[in-house]
Amino acid sequence: MKPYSPKLKVIIYAFVAVGLFSWGYLAHRNQMFPYQLAKFAAVRLGLVPPATSDGLAAKRRGIGPAVAPLGVLTSLPYVQSRFDPKSAQRGVITFDTVRAEQGVNFYNSFKEDYALLIDMRGDIVHQWRYQYPGGYWHHAELLEDGSVLVVVRDLAIIKLDRCSNLVWSHETRAHHGVWVDGDGKIYVLTRGLVDAPEVHSGGKILDDRIAVLSADGLVDYELSILTLLRESGYDYLLRNVEDMAFDESDELDPIHTNHVEIFDGRLAHRSALFKQGNLLISMKNLNAIAIVDGSTRQIVWLWGPNNLVQQHQPQLLPDGKILIFDNGLEGSRVIELDPLEMRIVWTYENGTDFFSETMGSVQRLPNGNTLITESGKGYVLEVNRLGEILWKFANPEVSEEGNRLNIWRMTRLTPSTRLTYESMECADQ
Repeated sequence: MKPYSPKLKVIIYAFVAVGLFSWGYLAHRNQMFPYQLAKFAAVRLGLVPPATSDGLAAKRRGIGPAVAPLGVLTSLPYVQSRFDPKSAQRGVITFDTVRAEQGVNFYNSFKEDYALLIDMRGDIVHQWRYQYPGGYWHHAELLEDGSVLVVVRDLAIIKLDRCSNLVWSHETRAHHGVWVDGDGKIYVLTRGLVDAPEVHSGGKILDDRIAVLSADGLVDYELSILTLLRESGYDYLLRNVEDMAFDESDELDPIHTNHVEIFDGRLAHRSALFKQGNLLISMKNLNAIAIVDGSTRQIVWLWGPNNLVQQHQPQLLPDGKILIFDNGLEGSRVIELDPLEMRIVWTYENGTDFFSETMGSVQRLPNGNTLITESGKGYVLEVNRLGEILWKFANPEVSEEGNRLNIWRMTRLTPSTRLTYESMECADQ
Protein backbone atom coordinates (compact mmCIF):
# COMPACT_ATOMS: atom_id res chain seq x y z
CA MET A 1 0.00 0.00 0.00
CA LYS A 2 1.39 3.37 -1.00
CA PRO A 3 2.18 5.51 2.10
CA TYR A 4 0.42 8.81 2.63
CA SER A 5 2.33 11.87 1.49
CA PRO A 6 3.49 14.30 4.21
CA LYS A 7 1.04 16.91 2.93
CA LEU A 8 -1.91 14.50 3.12
CA LYS A 9 -0.88 13.43 6.63
CA VAL A 10 -0.95 17.06 7.76
CA ILE A 11 -4.46 17.47 6.33
CA ILE A 12 -5.68 14.28 8.04
CA TYR A 13 -4.16 15.30 11.39
CA ALA A 14 -5.72 18.75 11.07
CA PHE A 15 -9.21 17.25 10.45
CA VAL A 16 -8.81 14.93 13.43
CA ALA A 17 -7.64 17.77 15.67
CA VAL A 18 -10.54 20.02 14.63
CA GLY A 19 -12.98 17.16 15.18
CA LEU A 20 -11.67 16.40 18.67
CA PHE A 21 -11.63 20.09 19.60
CA SER A 22 -15.24 20.54 18.39
CA TRP A 23 -16.40 17.45 20.30
CA GLY A 24 -14.63 18.65 23.45
CA TYR A 25 -16.11 22.12 23.14
CA LEU A 26 -19.66 20.81 22.66
CA ALA A 27 -19.22 18.27 25.45
CA HIS A 28 -18.23 21.02 27.88
CA ARG A 29 -20.83 23.54 26.73
CA ASN A 30 -23.78 21.13 26.62
CA GLN A 31 -22.55 18.61 29.22
CA MET A 32 -22.48 15.88 26.55
CA PHE A 33 -20.61 12.60 26.92
CA PRO A 34 -17.90 12.33 28.24
CA TYR A 35 -18.38 15.56 30.23
CA GLN A 36 -19.56 13.94 33.48
CA LEU A 37 -16.84 11.25 33.46
CA ALA A 38 -14.13 13.83 32.70
CA LYS A 39 -15.44 16.12 35.43
CA PHE A 40 -15.54 13.23 37.90
CA ALA A 41 -11.90 12.33 37.10
CA ALA A 42 -10.76 15.96 37.30
CA VAL A 43 -12.30 16.42 40.75
CA ARG A 44 -10.70 13.19 41.97
CA LEU A 45 -7.28 14.30 40.71
CA GLY A 46 -7.66 17.70 42.35
CA LEU A 47 -7.56 19.57 39.03
CA VAL A 48 -10.89 21.34 39.65
CA PRO A 49 -12.73 22.13 42.90
CA PRO A 50 -15.94 20.32 43.85
CA ALA A 51 -19.19 21.91 42.74
CA THR A 52 -21.12 23.93 45.31
CA SER A 53 -24.82 24.57 45.59
CA ASP A 54 -24.17 28.33 45.29
CA GLY A 55 -22.34 27.85 42.01
CA LEU A 56 -25.15 25.81 40.52
CA ALA A 57 -27.72 28.30 41.73
CA ALA A 58 -25.77 31.12 40.08
CA LYS A 59 -25.91 29.33 36.75
CA ARG A 60 -29.64 28.80 37.15
CA ARG A 61 -30.09 32.55 37.66
CA GLY A 62 -28.32 33.20 34.39
CA ILE A 63 -24.95 34.18 35.90
CA GLY A 64 -22.19 32.54 33.90
CA PRO A 65 -22.50 30.32 30.81
CA ALA A 66 -25.99 29.35 29.69
CA VAL A 67 -25.60 25.59 30.02
CA ALA A 68 -28.27 23.01 30.80
CA PRO A 69 -27.72 22.20 34.51
CA LEU A 70 -28.65 18.87 36.05
CA GLY A 71 -31.23 20.62 38.18
CA VAL A 72 -31.80 21.96 41.65
CA LEU A 73 -29.76 19.58 43.77
CA THR A 74 -31.04 20.63 47.15
CA SER A 75 -34.68 20.37 48.10
CA LEU A 76 -36.01 23.92 47.71
CA PRO A 77 -39.56 25.29 48.02
CA TYR A 78 -41.42 26.26 44.84
CA VAL A 79 -42.53 29.85 44.36
CA GLN A 80 -46.30 30.13 44.82
CA SER A 81 -46.92 33.16 42.60
CA ARG A 82 -45.21 35.55 40.21
CA PHE A 83 -45.69 39.17 39.27
CA ASP A 84 -47.60 39.44 36.01
CA PRO A 85 -47.46 42.74 34.09
CA LYS A 86 -50.77 41.65 32.52
CA SER A 87 -52.38 40.96 35.88
CA ALA A 88 -55.65 42.52 34.70
CA GLN A 89 -56.24 39.39 32.61
CA ARG A 90 -58.51 37.00 34.49
CA GLY A 91 -60.12 33.71 33.54
CA VAL A 92 -60.74 32.73 29.91
CA ILE A 93 -59.16 35.28 27.56
CA THR A 94 -59.19 33.28 24.30
CA PHE A 95 -61.78 30.75 23.17
CA ASP A 96 -62.17 29.40 19.64
CA THR A 97 -65.57 27.77 20.07
CA VAL A 98 -65.20 25.74 16.87
CA ARG A 99 -61.66 24.37 17.04
CA ALA A 100 -61.11 24.04 20.80
CA GLU A 101 -61.87 20.70 22.48
CA GLN A 102 -65.10 21.04 24.46
CA GLY A 103 -65.35 19.92 28.07
CA VAL A 104 -64.72 21.03 31.63
CA ASN A 105 -61.40 21.73 33.31
CA PHE A 106 -60.10 20.50 36.65
CA TYR A 107 -57.19 22.28 38.36
CA ASN A 108 -55.66 23.32 41.65
CA SER A 109 -53.62 26.41 42.44
CA PHE A 110 -50.29 25.38 43.92
CA LYS A 111 -50.00 25.64 47.73
CA GLU A 112 -53.70 26.38 48.15
CA ASP A 113 -56.27 24.07 49.79
CA TYR A 114 -58.87 23.74 47.05
CA ALA A 115 -59.49 22.42 43.53
CA LEU A 116 -61.95 23.73 40.95
CA LEU A 117 -63.92 22.34 38.03
CA ILE A 118 -64.67 25.10 35.51
CA ASP A 119 -66.46 25.17 32.16
CA MET A 120 -64.96 26.48 28.92
CA ARG A 121 -66.07 30.03 29.81
CA GLY A 122 -64.30 29.88 33.16
CA ASP A 123 -67.39 29.56 35.34
CA ILE A 124 -67.08 27.27 38.37
CA VAL A 125 -69.01 24.00 38.03
CA HIS A 126 -67.83 22.36 41.26
CA GLN A 127 -65.20 22.82 43.94
CA TRP A 128 -63.40 20.81 46.61
CA ARG A 129 -61.86 22.33 49.75
CA TYR A 130 -60.05 20.81 52.69
CA GLN A 131 -57.40 22.23 55.03
CA TYR A 132 -54.92 19.59 56.17
CA PRO A 133 -53.27 20.68 59.44
CA GLY A 134 -49.90 22.30 58.76
CA GLY A 135 -49.86 21.42 55.06
CA TYR A 136 -50.85 22.53 51.59
CA TRP A 137 -52.02 20.86 48.40
CA HIS A 138 -49.33 19.90 45.93
CA HIS A 139 -51.34 17.81 43.48
CA ALA A 140 -55.04 16.93 43.18
CA GLU A 141 -56.32 14.01 41.08
CA LEU A 142 -60.01 13.79 40.16
CA LEU A 143 -61.49 10.27 40.15
CA GLU A 144 -64.46 8.97 38.17
CA ASP A 145 -66.90 9.09 41.07
CA GLY A 146 -66.17 12.73 41.82
CA SER A 147 -63.82 12.02 44.71
CA VAL A 148 -60.35 13.56 44.76
CA LEU A 149 -56.93 12.27 45.79
CA VAL A 150 -54.81 15.07 47.24
CA VAL A 151 -51.06 15.03 47.74
CA VAL A 152 -50.36 17.16 50.81
CA ARG A 153 -46.71 17.98 50.24
CA ASP A 154 -44.34 16.01 52.48
CA LEU A 155 -47.13 15.13 54.92
CA ALA A 156 -49.79 12.82 53.48
CA ILE A 157 -51.99 11.63 50.68
CA ILE A 158 -55.70 11.99 51.42
CA LYS A 159 -58.96 11.11 49.72
CA LEU A 160 -61.96 13.46 49.71
CA ASP A 161 -65.43 12.57 48.52
CA ARG A 162 -67.22 14.78 46.01
CA CYS A 163 -68.49 16.98 48.87
CA SER A 164 -64.98 17.51 50.31
CA ASN A 165 -65.44 15.13 53.25
CA LEU A 166 -62.31 13.25 54.32
CA VAL A 167 -62.57 9.56 53.38
CA TRP A 168 -59.11 8.45 54.50
CA SER A 169 -55.61 9.78 55.12
CA HIS A 170 -52.22 8.11 54.80
CA GLU A 171 -49.32 9.96 56.41
CA THR A 172 -46.13 9.86 54.33
CA ARG A 173 -43.70 12.29 52.67
CA ALA A 174 -45.83 12.43 49.54
CA HIS A 175 -44.96 14.87 46.79
CA HIS A 176 -45.77 15.76 43.19
CA GLY A 177 -47.97 13.18 41.50
CA VAL A 178 -50.24 10.21 41.91
CA TRP A 179 -51.56 7.62 39.44
CA VAL A 180 -54.49 5.19 39.74
CA ASP A 181 -54.38 2.02 37.62
CA GLY A 182 -57.28 0.02 36.21
CA ASP A 183 -57.50 -2.12 39.36
CA GLY A 184 -57.83 0.90 41.63
CA LYS A 185 -54.29 0.68 43.01
CA ILE A 186 -52.81 4.06 43.85
CA TYR A 187 -49.21 4.87 42.93
CA VAL A 188 -47.93 7.90 44.84
CA LEU A 189 -44.48 9.50 44.91
CA THR A 190 -42.91 9.62 48.36
CA ARG A 191 -39.39 10.26 49.66
CA GLY A 192 -37.14 9.82 52.65
CA LEU A 193 -33.59 10.53 53.81
CA VAL A 194 -31.09 7.67 53.45
CA ASP A 195 -27.35 7.08 53.80
CA ALA A 196 -25.82 6.52 50.38
CA PRO A 197 -22.03 7.03 50.69
CA GLU A 198 -21.46 5.76 47.16
CA VAL A 199 -23.56 8.70 45.93
CA HIS A 200 -22.42 11.30 48.48
CA SER A 201 -20.26 10.71 51.54
CA GLY A 202 -21.02 14.02 53.24
CA GLY A 203 -24.51 13.32 54.53
CA LYS A 204 -27.92 11.85 53.90
CA ILE A 205 -29.68 12.25 50.56
CA LEU A 206 -33.31 12.11 49.51
CA ASP A 207 -34.42 8.83 48.01
CA ASP A 208 -37.58 9.06 45.93
CA ARG A 209 -39.94 6.10 46.17
CA ILE A 210 -43.11 4.91 44.51
CA ALA A 211 -45.54 3.73 47.17
CA VAL A 212 -48.33 1.44 45.99
CA LEU A 213 -51.54 1.78 48.00
CA SER A 214 -54.87 -0.01 47.91
CA ALA A 215 -58.04 1.91 47.07
CA ASP A 216 -58.51 2.28 50.84
CA GLY A 217 -55.10 3.90 51.35
CA LEU A 218 -53.28 0.87 52.76
CA VAL A 219 -49.65 0.36 51.69
CA ASP A 220 -48.86 -2.66 49.53
CA TYR A 221 -45.16 -2.05 48.77
CA GLU A 222 -42.60 0.66 47.95
CA LEU A 223 -40.13 0.90 45.09
CA SER A 224 -36.90 2.91 45.57
CA ILE A 225 -35.85 5.06 42.60
CA LEU A 226 -32.32 5.32 44.00
CA THR A 227 -32.06 1.52 44.07
CA LEU A 228 -33.36 1.35 40.50
CA LEU A 229 -30.60 3.68 39.34
CA ARG A 230 -27.81 2.03 41.33
CA GLU A 231 -28.72 -1.38 39.91
CA SER A 232 -28.95 -0.13 36.33
CA GLY A 233 -26.44 0.93 33.74
CA TYR A 234 -27.43 4.53 34.36
CA ASP A 235 -25.89 4.94 37.81
CA TYR A 236 -23.23 7.22 36.27
CA LEU A 237 -25.91 9.94 36.17
CA LEU A 238 -25.56 10.21 39.95
CA ARG A 239 -21.84 11.00 39.86
CA ASN A 240 -22.41 14.71 39.36
CA VAL A 241 -23.23 15.12 43.07
CA GLU A 242 -20.54 12.90 44.59
CA ASP A 243 -18.22 15.79 45.49
CA MET A 244 -20.80 18.51 45.86
CA ALA A 245 -20.53 20.55 49.06
CA PHE A 246 -23.78 21.35 50.87
CA ASP A 247 -24.94 22.48 54.27
CA GLU A 248 -26.13 19.76 56.65
CA SER A 249 -29.44 21.60 57.02
CA ASP A 250 -30.08 21.06 53.29
CA GLU A 251 -31.55 17.89 51.87
CA LEU A 252 -29.52 16.79 48.87
CA ASP A 253 -32.02 15.93 46.16
CA PRO A 254 -30.09 14.26 43.30
CA ILE A 255 -33.08 12.68 41.53
CA HIS A 256 -36.28 14.69 42.22
CA THR A 257 -38.80 12.33 40.65
CA ASN A 258 -41.85 14.38 39.68
CA HIS A 259 -44.14 12.00 37.77
CA VAL A 260 -45.21 8.38 37.65
CA GLU A 261 -47.56 6.66 35.18
CA ILE A 262 -48.57 2.99 34.90
CA PHE A 263 -49.08 1.41 31.46
CA ASP A 264 -52.30 -0.52 30.89
CA GLY A 265 -50.79 -2.81 28.23
CA ARG A 266 -52.93 -1.74 25.28
CA LEU A 267 -49.75 -0.90 23.30
CA ALA A 268 -47.79 -4.01 24.30
CA HIS A 269 -48.18 -5.43 20.78
CA ARG A 270 -45.96 -2.62 19.51
CA SER A 271 -43.13 -3.08 22.01
CA ALA A 272 -42.38 -4.84 25.29
CA LEU A 273 -41.64 -1.37 26.67
CA PHE A 274 -45.39 -0.76 26.80
CA LYS A 275 -46.46 -3.97 28.56
CA GLN A 276 -49.01 -3.81 31.33
CA GLY A 277 -47.59 -2.77 34.68
CA ASN A 278 -44.54 -0.94 33.33
CA LEU A 279 -43.94 2.48 34.84
CA LEU A 280 -43.02 5.76 33.16
CA ILE A 281 -41.16 8.11 35.52
CA SER A 282 -39.63 11.57 35.26
CA MET A 283 -36.40 12.38 37.14
CA LYS A 284 -36.12 16.15 36.96
CA ASN A 285 -32.66 16.62 38.45
CA LEU A 286 -31.18 14.04 36.09
CA ASN A 287 -32.89 15.61 33.06
CA ALA A 288 -34.21 12.13 32.26
CA ILE A 289 -37.38 10.11 31.80
CA ALA A 290 -37.35 6.33 32.09
CA ILE A 291 -39.50 3.23 31.69
CA VAL A 292 -39.30 0.70 34.52
CA ASP A 293 -40.26 -2.96 34.03
CA GLY A 294 -43.03 -3.56 36.55
CA SER A 295 -42.19 -7.23 37.07
CA THR A 296 -38.37 -7.21 37.15
CA ARG A 297 -38.24 -3.69 38.63
CA GLN A 298 -35.40 -2.67 36.32
CA ILE A 299 -34.95 0.39 34.12
CA VAL A 300 -35.39 -0.85 30.55
CA TRP A 301 -35.38 2.48 28.70
CA LEU A 302 -34.07 5.99 29.46
CA TRP A 303 -33.92 9.23 27.48
CA GLY A 304 -33.30 12.89 28.17
CA PRO A 305 -29.75 13.83 29.26
CA ASN A 306 -28.47 16.48 26.79
CA ASN A 307 -32.03 16.76 25.42
CA LEU A 308 -34.23 17.72 28.40
CA VAL A 309 -33.83 20.37 31.09
CA GLN A 310 -35.82 19.93 34.33
CA GLN A 311 -38.80 18.36 32.56
CA HIS A 312 -42.26 17.53 33.92
CA GLN A 313 -45.15 15.13 33.29
CA PRO A 314 -44.20 12.81 30.44
CA GLN A 315 -47.27 10.88 29.33
CA LEU A 316 -47.75 7.96 26.97
CA LEU A 317 -50.08 8.78 24.08
CA PRO A 318 -52.47 6.29 22.41
CA ASP A 319 -50.15 6.01 19.40
CA GLY A 320 -47.07 5.14 21.47
CA LYS A 321 -45.48 8.60 21.45
CA ILE A 322 -44.55 10.37 24.70
CA LEU A 323 -45.60 13.97 25.37
CA ILE A 324 -43.29 15.98 27.67
CA PHE A 325 -43.18 19.46 29.21
CA ASP A 326 -39.52 20.46 28.83
CA ASN A 327 -38.95 23.44 31.16
CA GLY A 328 -35.62 24.71 29.83
CA LEU A 329 -33.54 27.55 31.24
CA GLU A 330 -34.96 30.63 29.52
CA GLY A 331 -37.77 29.25 27.37
CA SER A 332 -39.89 26.13 27.68
CA ARG A 333 -41.16 23.75 25.03
CA VAL A 334 -43.56 20.85 24.70
CA ILE A 335 -42.17 17.91 22.75
CA GLU A 336 -43.68 14.74 21.35
CA LEU A 337 -41.13 11.92 21.34
CA ASP A 338 -41.09 8.64 19.47
CA PRO A 339 -39.52 6.45 22.19
CA LEU A 340 -38.73 3.57 19.84
CA GLU A 341 -36.82 5.72 17.36
CA MET A 342 -35.61 8.22 20.01
CA ARG A 343 -36.82 11.01 17.73
CA ILE A 344 -38.77 14.23 18.42
CA VAL A 345 -41.72 14.38 16.02
CA TRP A 346 -43.49 17.58 17.20
CA THR A 347 -42.60 20.66 19.23
CA TYR A 348 -44.41 23.67 20.60
CA GLU A 349 -42.34 26.60 21.78
CA ASN A 350 -42.53 30.38 21.70
CA GLY A 351 -39.15 31.68 22.83
CA THR A 352 -39.08 33.45 26.18
CA ASP A 353 -42.80 34.22 25.91
CA PHE A 354 -43.51 30.60 26.81
CA PHE A 355 -41.59 29.69 29.95
CA SER A 356 -42.24 27.94 33.23
CA GLU A 357 -39.04 27.70 35.27
CA THR A 358 -40.63 25.06 37.49
CA MET A 359 -43.67 22.77 37.31
CA GLY A 360 -45.66 22.59 34.05
CA SER A 361 -47.93 19.93 32.54
CA VAL A 362 -49.34 18.66 29.25
CA GLN A 363 -52.39 16.74 28.01
CA ARG A 364 -53.15 15.50 24.49
CA LEU A 365 -56.83 16.06 23.79
CA PRO A 366 -59.08 13.76 21.72
CA ASN A 367 -59.18 16.20 18.76
CA GLY A 368 -55.36 16.27 18.55
CA ASN A 369 -54.90 19.60 20.31
CA THR A 370 -52.61 19.88 23.34
CA LEU A 371 -53.55 21.43 26.68
CA ILE A 372 -50.46 23.04 28.26
CA THR A 373 -50.22 24.36 31.82
CA GLU A 374 -47.62 27.13 31.99
CA SER A 375 -47.57 26.68 35.75
CA GLY A 376 -45.02 29.31 36.78
CA LYS A 377 -47.02 32.10 35.17
CA GLY A 378 -50.45 30.76 36.09
CA TYR A 379 -51.67 30.32 32.50
CA VAL A 380 -53.13 27.41 30.51
CA LEU A 381 -53.05 27.16 26.71
CA GLU A 382 -54.77 24.88 24.24
CA VAL A 383 -52.80 24.75 21.00
CA ASN A 384 -53.21 22.84 17.74
CA ARG A 385 -50.48 21.12 15.72
CA LEU A 386 -49.66 24.44 14.04
CA GLY A 387 -49.09 26.10 17.42
CA GLU A 388 -52.18 28.30 17.21
CA ILE A 389 -53.70 29.17 20.59
CA LEU A 390 -57.37 28.15 20.59
CA TRP A 391 -58.12 28.55 24.31
CA LYS A 392 -56.26 30.50 26.96
CA PHE A 393 -56.94 30.77 30.67
CA ALA A 394 -55.31 33.04 33.25
CA ASN A 395 -55.62 32.10 36.91
CA PRO A 396 -58.04 34.70 38.30
CA GLU A 397 -56.32 34.49 41.70
CA VAL A 398 -54.17 37.65 41.60
CA SER A 399 -52.90 39.63 44.60
CA GLU A 400 -53.19 43.40 44.98
CA GLU A 401 -49.51 43.61 44.02
CA GLY A 402 -50.19 41.87 40.70
CA ASN A 403 -48.81 38.45 41.62
CA ARG A 404 -50.70 35.66 39.88
CA LEU A 405 -50.97 32.26 41.61
CA ASN A 406 -49.35 29.26 39.94
CA ILE A 407 -51.51 26.52 38.50
CA TRP A 408 -50.01 23.14 39.30
CA ARG A 409 -51.88 21.24 36.57
CA MET A 410 -55.07 21.51 34.55
CA THR A 411 -56.87 18.51 33.07
CA ARG A 412 -59.63 18.70 30.45
CA LEU A 413 -62.57 16.32 30.84
CA THR A 414 -64.40 15.72 27.57
CA PRO A 415 -68.23 15.97 27.27
CA SER A 416 -68.75 12.21 27.61
CA THR A 417 -67.01 12.31 30.98
CA ARG A 418 -68.59 15.57 32.05
CA LEU A 419 -72.04 13.95 32.44
CA THR A 420 -70.71 12.12 35.51
CA TYR A 421 -69.93 15.41 37.25
CA GLU A 422 -72.89 17.56 36.28
CA SER A 423 -75.09 15.64 38.73
CA MET A 424 -72.78 16.26 41.71
CA GLU A 425 -74.58 18.32 44.31
CA CYS A 426 -73.54 19.15 47.87
CA ALA A 427 -75.48 20.99 50.52
CA ASP A 428 -72.91 23.77 50.92
CA GLN A 429 -72.26 24.40 47.20
